[in-house]
Amino acid sequence: MAAKTNDPTALVTDSVLAGMKQGQEFAFSGLSAWADFAGKAFTFPSLEALPMMESVPSPKEFIEASFGFAEELLASQKEFAIKFVETMATASAK
Repeated sequence: MAAKTNDPTALVTDSVLAGMKQGQEFAFSGLSAWADFAGKAFTFPSLEALPMMESVPSPKEFIEASFGFAEELLASQKEFAIKFVETMATASAK
């Protein structure tokens, strides 16, 4: 039997990530075209002109904070999963 040279997990994750990136690029190009059209066809009020906007984080700040929280949460879940697997491996070895 020939040795496998490709990790099946890496193949799946690479395919999923490539598909996701392609979808994001497609969505972004459509959004860019729409924003270009809408910016020429309509006038939009400035977000800063809305009441109480100085107390609301900017969209970029909101995204940074949200993803920071998600990263911390995922890191915590990873740490828990590793400890769980190590504990189960130790218990089954006895």
